[in-house]
Amino acid sequence: MSTGHFYGVTYQKQLLSDRIRTGVLHDAIKELVKPGDVVVDVGTGSGILSIFAARAGARKVYAIESTPIARLARQVVADNGLSHIIEVIEADARVAQLGELADVLISECLGNFVLSDAMLNVLVDCKRMLKPNAIICPGLVRFMMAPANLEPLMGALNWWKDPHYEVNWNACYRSAQNDVYPVQVPPELLSAEPKVSGRVFITEPPPKDPQHVLWTFDKATSVDAVVGWFTAELSPSVMLDTSPAVQTCWGQVAFPIPPIDVVPGDQLDFTLAFELGELDLPAYRWTGAYLDDQGVEAFRFERGQDLRFEPWRAVDEEA
Repeated sequence: MSTGHFYGVTYQKQLLSDRIRTGVLHDAIKELVKPGDVVVDVGTGSGILSIFAARAGARKVYAIESTPIARLARQVVADNGLSHIIEVIEADARVAQLGELADVLISECLGNFVLSDAMLNVLVDCKRMLKPNAIICPGLVRFMMAPANLEPLMGALNWWKDPHYEVNWNACYRSAQNDVYPVQVPPELLSAEPKVSGRVFITEPPPKDPQHVLWTFDKATSVDAVVGWFTAELSPSVMLDTSPAVQTCWGQVAFPIPPIDVVPGDQLDFTLAFELGELDLPAYRWTGAYLDDQGVEAFRFERGQDLRFEPWRAVDEEA
């Protein structure tokens, strides 16, 4: 069962200190919540979004939090004189009951590359709490990807190349190539233009189809990873962007691929799939191929978190 956000106060400080994140959510709530509205905040954490909703004029806010930080949020609400509006409910949202249907649902439910907070399946159930035509924030979320040259950033992977303690760590290096890495990528390290790789509405089931992208390079560059992030429509005029151009608490995620130097006209054909496993956390598998400027396949590759403990498996094939 998902518990949503990590609930330590230090983690909440990290979220609150992200002025971009908190600022765009504040702007969206001010735009969406009308005087007299009933609002449900799923995964309230510190209670900040519920406080924003109350200050925007909500008549009632149900702040749902499955972890013990709900008790801290309840005190924060009281300390700010809003207990008559905000009711903090310490429960999993899938079993929580409201006293009425809500006009607006708000939830900062998005992890790195959307899925790592394990909240989407929780939010699917929350539609039962809403009036017909209720407003949902965020709404449409877009998965974004771009190839990149992350050699300067991939110390966690490249550490295994060296013979620490006079030991050959090649098996661990191969294993490390099958994992996913949180990164904050300088925009200049992207090797091609970002593309939309998938879409999801937060109250719909997570997409099951693999995400497929084909890039054609327009410059000579190097590639050793595909980087993923997301954008989210928070309101008609407010967009959350977690791209390399913006520094947020989400950053991006990197999927290592075989390093190669490319020239204009070369292509990268890339497919990303995932399965939700224990606690609704994603396990990723990514495959692809490099093609030259004539469309001839140079070699293909296969990576996946399920392969981390099979370092003997050949994952790259020459064409």
